[in-house]
Parts: sequence; structure tokens; C-alpha cells
Amino acid sequence: MGIVFEEFEDQLERSVLEEGLRYYIAGRVQRLIELDNGKFRTFLQDTERIIVNLTITDKRVENYSCECPASNGAVCKHLIASLFEVRKDLQDYLVTSETMEAEDDANSLPDEILNDYRIDRILDALNVNELKDFVRRTCTDDRDFRALFLSQFAKVHVPDSSSKPIYANQIKNLIQASTDRHGYMDYREVKEFHSALSEILDIAAMSIKNGNNSQALTIIFSVLEEVTTVIINADDSDGYLIGSIDEAFDLIKEIIESNLDEIQRGDLFNELMIAFETGKLDGWAWHLNLIELAIQLFKKPEEKERLRINIESIHPTGNSWNRNYRKAQELMYELLLMTESEEAINQYLIENVSNPDFREKLVKRAINSKDYKYALKLLNDAIELDKEESFRRCDKWRKYQLEIYRKTGDVENTIRLACYFILEGSSEEESFKEYYDLLKTTVPGDSWNVYLEKMIAELIAKDYWYNYEKLVHIYVWEKYWDRYLVLLQKNLTLRRIADAVEDLSLLYKDQLIDLYDSEIRVFIEKNVGRSYYIDACRYIMNMKRLGGDDAVRNLIIDLKATYKNRRALREELNKIYDTGY
Repeated sequence: MGIVFEEFEDQLERSVLEEGLRYYIAGRVQRLIELDNGKFRTFLQDTERIIVNLTITDKRVENYSCECPASNGAVCKHLIASLFEVRKDLQDYLVTSETMEAEDDANSLPDEILNDYRIDRILDALNVNELKDFVRRTCTDDRDFRALFLSQFAKVHVPDSSSKPIYANQIKNLIQASTDRHGYMDYREVKEFHSALSEILDIAAMSIKNGNNSQALTIIFSVLEEVTTVIINADDSDGYLIGSIDEAFDLIKEIIESNLDEIQRGDLFNELMIAFETGKLDGWAWHLNLIELAIQLFKKPEEKERLRINIESIHPTGNSWNRNYRKAQELMYELLLMTESEEAINQYLIENVSNPDFREKLVKRAINSKDYKYALKLLNDAIELDKEESFRRCDKWRKYQLEIYRKTGDVENTIRLACYFILEGSSEEESFKEYYDLLKTTVPGDSWNVYLEKMIAELIAKDYWYNYEKLVHIYVWEKYWDRYLVLLQKNLTLRRIADAVEDLSLLYKDQLIDLYDSEIRVFIEKNVGRSYYIDACRYIMNMKRLGGDDAVRNLIIDLKATYKNRRALREELNKIYDTGY
């Protein structure tokens, strides 16, 4: 039951009421906020800061809560003190009905307008010092308000040269307020911190829109440098912090794509280089994003040289499997594309051919220039290098080999590799069909049947689970229906029976019904639970569609008799046939 607001002193227990009154008289209620019409929040000072939330609806106090351990949903001294504070506030500031009547019947105004009216009256009554004192106290007590205030007004009277420390300190303060004594930021605090950070980044976005790139970059680099320091000690499982950094980089890209003058271009290039050279983002992939963005900006020879030195510093003696080193090679390649001749670019690729991406570029260049001998050498070397490390990459090299053999009319090697991909490659129908058709059109017609039987025998002998699908494809394409049925009988699953119906039902309807019958019995024996029974009944309906009404009826009778205690099974079976058993 709610508390009648105007009579709360008569309703509440005397001891708690007196304790709350003493608490109120002692000035422990530091701040009162009306969040919305009838919703209030108070901030009280105890051994630690306490927050009370309460709602007054139709003159009743509803949905009250207090952070103190003693509350647990009950009325405590903090709530009592808050009620006294709310009553005082309403008595001091609410406009009486007589005054409102004298002011054009304002009581009839909507709540939104009435609240605006009240706020305007209060602001008119306050002097500047009172307003400043209120803002100072609120910034001290309320972290969200402080973040909003600084985000909105930090640069009003601050020159650009000193604004970066302000934004950096603001973010540091937010981090400090959001982390525990061990420096850890939990999931809830991460969300709140991200919310405050988003407001700061919104200012950067608005600055870009207004053409103030200098302010935007000040904010962006403050975010990049400060937020990366906290990620490792935060529960960012939903990616809020990572998303903020990505958003900051997106804003830099937006600036780069705008119409920068030469001074702005040079300044941004220098900012990116300084951020990289000072190692502010070291240890993160974003560290290399700085170089990637700077490459889009450079124009002068000295800028190119600075980029080259920085790229080579990433991992000058590493190996091609190191991610940072690989990225450094790609950045250098991108730089060379913009500045060097085709010969110089090709030479760089050759010198770094251990990078698989660069080897592939060289292969494509060789194929395009019809230097097939060099392309095959690159591919043969690649397969030898990668055979122990990456089966998938070796197959990529073999596909390039096959492309070359087809272009050069090398029938023997075309057959060899097409057969390889049939035996060792994917069973996915479209890809498998491509190699199957290539093989069938390349093998001489009078040798096809012999070659096909040899290939089928190899697929059966290897007995990989995915070879079933390959054999099914071949039997369907060659219309080997009897062999398909035998294959199915030896590799039974309910799904495979269902897949075979389209191709085999015309010739082998009765056999499919029998296979369904036996496999459904096995399935029910091994699986318990309504979801399994629903699946089984779906396959029983497939039997029925094949014309197996009698078999279905007998199967249901047998299952009910065998599994009398499985009520869910009986219920699902009765949806097909209610045998009355």
C-alpha cells in the first residue's frame, strides 16, 4: 500500500519518523532533483552517499527505494528525510492556485508547459552567484551531470591550445569515477562510461559538421589516448569501449574525406605520426590504423620518408606469420603503389614473397602477362612451403595451377587436379559439380566410364563422412538409382532418407517406407524428450505421404505399446493417428 504524502507523519512508525526527522534537521539531505512530473531523487550524506528515489502519484508515495542496506524495500530514515525535503520544496516553489489564476489560469496548462513555467520563474529569481553555486555543487555530486556540463561548455572560454588537457582530464576523471579501488571497470560502469564518452564524441561530430576540425581532433585524440589505457582492465564483453575507439577513428576518416586545406592536411598528418611515434596505442591493432590514415594524407617527400621509417619500425626483422609484420608489409605496399614505378612495386613483392598475399599478387601478375612458367614456379614453391601449415592455402595455390593448365591446354594436369578436387575438395554441390563437369568433358569419352568407376571406388575406400554426399551427387547425375539406394541402406539417417525421397520414391517407394520404419524405431529408442518426438512424427508424416498408411498405423501402435510411460510421445503420435490404444 502506498503512503499518503500529506499524512505520512501520521502513517509511519514513530521511532523511524523521529530518526528521519533528526536526520533531515541535521541537513543530511544535500540535494533534491525532480526527474519528471511526480518523480523525485534525493542525495543524502551518511557514512557514504545515499540515493533515494520516490514517486508521488495522486498524492500517494509509490515505488520508493533507498540504496542503504537497512532499507530492503522498507521505510528507512533516508526515505523519511527525503519526504520532508520534498514537502519543503513543494511548499517553497509550487505556485499556488490563487497565483496561477491571476496568471491566465496556468493550472489548465499541460504538465510540460507548467514545468517550463516553474523553471523560468526559478531562474528569473536566482542571481548569477546562486546559479554558479548550484552548478558547482551538482557537478561535484552528480557524475552524469558533470560529464554533460563539461561536454557542453568545456571550450566556451578555453583556447584550442589548452583544450586537449581539459578533454583528457575530463576522460581521466570519468575513468577514475567508473573504476573500483583496484582500477577495474565492471560491466555496468563500462556502459555508463560509454554513455558519457558518446556525448563527448558527439561534440566532435558536431564540430566536424560546423567545420571546426581542430576541436574535433582534440577530442578524438584525447579519447584514443585515454580510453585504450582502461580497456585491458574493464569488462567490455559487449564491445562498448572498442566501439568508442572505432567511432573515433571513423571521425578521423570523415575529416580526411572533407575538403582540408594544406595547413589542415599537414597538421593532421603530423598528429597521426606523433601519436604513432610516441606509442600511445602500442599493443593494439589501432596503432597501425594511424599509419593507414596517414598514408591517405601524405604529399611531400619528407612525409613519405617519415612514413617509410615508421612502417619499418613496426617489425623490421619479423617473419611473415607475425600479424603486425604482415600489416606493415601491406602498408608499405600501399605506400609504394602511390609513389613508385611498376618495376619497383614488383621488386618489393619479390623481396617479400614469403608473404602469401604478396605471392598471390605475383601469381596474378604473371598469369595476366602470360608468364605461366614463372607463375607455376611460384605456385609449386608455395605448396611446398605451406603443405605442413595450411591445407586450405595449398588448395588455393592448386586452383591457380588448374587455371593455368586449362589456359595452356595441359590435359593431363587438368585431369589430375580436377580429380584431386573431386576426391579431396568440398562436397558442396555447386563447387563439386564444377570440377565433375570439367573432368567429364576433359577425359576422353571412351575412357570416361573406366575413370569414373575408379574414382567411385576411391571415394568409397576413403570412407570420409562427406564422401556420402559426393557419391550421392555422382549417382544422381549419372542416374545410378540402384546404387544410390544401396548407399543409403548402408549409411542410414532419417535426414538422408528424407533427402533421397525426391530421387528414389518413384522406383523405391516401399523400400523408403521400410527404411523410415526401422530408423524411426531406432531414433525413438535412443532419444527422449518432446522435441525429439516432434522430429520423429515429422518423419512419420513423410512415411504417410509416401503412401505408407498401414505401416504408419502399425508403427504408432508399436511405439505406444513399447513406450507406455512416455506421455509426450503418445500425445505427439495421437496428432497423426489416435489409435485408441
